Formats: sequence, C-alpha cells, structure tokens
Amino acid sequence: MESWVLYSEEIALTLAIICGIGGLIQLYFALNYHLRASKKTYPSEGEKKPVSVIVCARNESENLLKNLPALLSQVHPQYEVIVVNDSSWDDTADVLKAFAQQYPTLKVIHIDEEKQQMQGKKFALTLGIKAAKHDVVLLTDADCVPCSEHWASGMSQPITEGSKIVLGISLYDYQEGWLNKLIRLDALMGALHYCGAALAGKPYMGVGRNLCYDRELFFRIGGFKSHYHIVGGDDDLFINEVTRKTKMQVANTYEYQTHSAPKQSFTAWFLQKRRHIETSSRYRTSHKIGLMLWPLSYWMIWLGWTSLFFSLNYWPAIAAVIMCRYILFLFNLHKTRAEYKTRTDLIVLFPLLELQLHLTNIALYLVNLIQKPQKWK
Repeated sequence: MESWVLYSEEIALTLAIICGIGGLIQLYFALNYHLRASKKTYPSEGEKKPVSVIVCARNESENLLKNLPALLSQVHPQYEVIVVNDSSWDDTADVLKAFAQQYPTLKVIHIDEEKQQMQGKKFALTLGIKAAKHDVVLLTDADCVPCSEHWASGMSQPITEGSKIVLGISLYDYQEGWLNKLIRLDALMGALHYCGAALAGKPYMGVGRNLCYDRELFFRIGGFKSHYHIVGGDDDLFINEVTRKTKMQVANTYEYQTHSAPKQSFTAWFLQKRRHIETSSRYRTSHKIGLMLWPLSYWMIWLGWTSLFFSLNYWPAIAAVIMCRYILFLFNLHKTRAEYKTRTDLIVLFPLLELQLHLTNIALYLVNLIQKPQKWK
C-alpha cells in the first residue's frame, strides 16, 4: 500500500509539472505574441504610393454588388481596382460591366474555364498582379469590405517606408448565435497570433482578405511557382516563403481592416478551415513546431487535472496556473476592444468557445488525414 501511495505521488507530480510547462508556453504566446498584437501598431503618415487593389471573384455577383462600391470610393490620390472574373457562371460579368461604366478606376479581367492553368485562385491572382499598373498591390476578397475609406491608403503606406509586405487584419461581422461567436473568436485569435509573431520578428503567414506587398517581390520569387500545385496558399504560403527575404509590417488599426459576413453553417465553416489547415502543413519546420506548441500546451494544462485521481496535494498549484492563464488571456482580449472591436460576448464566453475551437481543430486534422479538402470554388 505504501509503494502505491509513493507511485501515485510521483504520477501526480509529473502531471502537475506537465501542467506547469504548458502554462509557461501559453504565457510565452500571450505575452510575446498576443499582447504585442493587441496594441495599435502603425507607422506615421507619409507619402502615399500608387496602389492597385486586386479582387478575384468566382460567382460573386451578390457580394460585388454589396462590397465593390466601398473599394471604388477609397480616399487615395492614385489607385485602381482590378477584379478578375474567374470563370463565373452567374451574373458576375454583367455586374462588373455595369460598375466599369460608372467607375473609370475599375479594370476587369475575364478568365474562361478552358484557360484556367492553376488550381484555386492562384492563376486569377497572378493575372491580376500582372495587369496592375502600380508597383504596390493590395489584395482582398469579393466578400470583404473595408472598415473605412482610408483602407487603401493605410495598408499601402508602410511600403513607402522600406517594408515590402504589410499584414492586415480581416475579421467577421457580428450576428446572433453560438456559431458566429465561434467564428469571430477563431479569426480574432488567429489575427493576434500571426500579427504578434510578425511584430516579434517571427512572421509566418498573412491572410489574402487583407494583404499588401510590392509587386516586384512577387515576380522576384517567381510568384506561386513553389506551391502552384496546392489549392490554397496564395496568402499564407506566399508569406511563409518570403519571411527571410524581406521586411514586413503589421497594420492592425481598425480603419485599415476589412470585415465580411461569416459562414452560416458549421459545415461550411468547417470546410473553409480544412483548406486553411491543409496549407499549414507546408510551412517551414520551425513555424510548424511553433503552431503545434500552441494547442499542445493548452491540453498540457488541462492534463494537470488528472493528477487529482492520484493525489490532492497539487491541485492548488494547478488551479493557480489555469486561473492566471485565463486572467492574462481575458486581459489581452479586453485590450483588443479598441482596434479589433471585440465584443463582450467573446470575453465572457471565452473559456467555452476556446475549448470548442481546440476540439474542432483536432477533428480538422483527423479529417484532413483521411480526405484532402476540395478545390476553391
């Protein structure tokens, strides 16, 4: 009996130590990444360089009707909007024709289905970048709308200050329901993660819904040639490839963000996340390790509670680790309210929403191991 008690104490101590290590890793992410990204980070105003806004659209007639006017009415001394109609079979062509007659700054490129040369939207995006008449290209999607009329000026400004890439923020609109909360928190935490990593000098990705870079950089590395055979990755894999080759900045000021309507069903959102996770497997090894440590350390913390089955001696320390962790994360979420417009519901329900996000990501990885995600449509 005495030997079993000693054995149980050793197991409990080991689990408590694992919990503590997980807490330290989470502390590192919260302070070194999330806290950095929660603060306003933007350079001073200066020269506004000409910019080409590029949108790839496939069967996006409704979104273009709703969002294109905001892109075409930006306050910028010299810019153009290029929309690449990627083999649409809805009313996209007619919508673009009507806009082109009204706005001289709009340039439209049509791609026939038989001329498609790449999977996903990489071919369409490449054509748009080639057609751009300005050296700075600013990318977004047809379902996205800028948060202000100064978006184009703000996102392109750092390019004039020596940076070749500007990472932007793109979040989702508030709607009623649990799924909407889940989607908004997922996007917010992802933004804090990749923006914080960039601000810490360890950039690894960006999002194509709000991304700006120098056109010369795109051609210098051969565009998407290193991953053209992969459906996704026109944003994150591109950034992952050039992280060692160029200087980049982050613009998280609210008026330089974009936002869009979230998916209306869990299945649609799940499929969208599947495509994103598929490309992350192509990241550099160091980046993949960093991304793996994030969910792993989360589960390491909760593993500490299993020590209670063996001994009650360590529960105060384990409870303290979890409590401190949540206090810090809730503090960071509170800090995001100014620039990310974080609503109270995400802060109040954060523990439950975060748990479901981690469980969902486990399911995503398992499903992707069995079946590859479908092409972009």
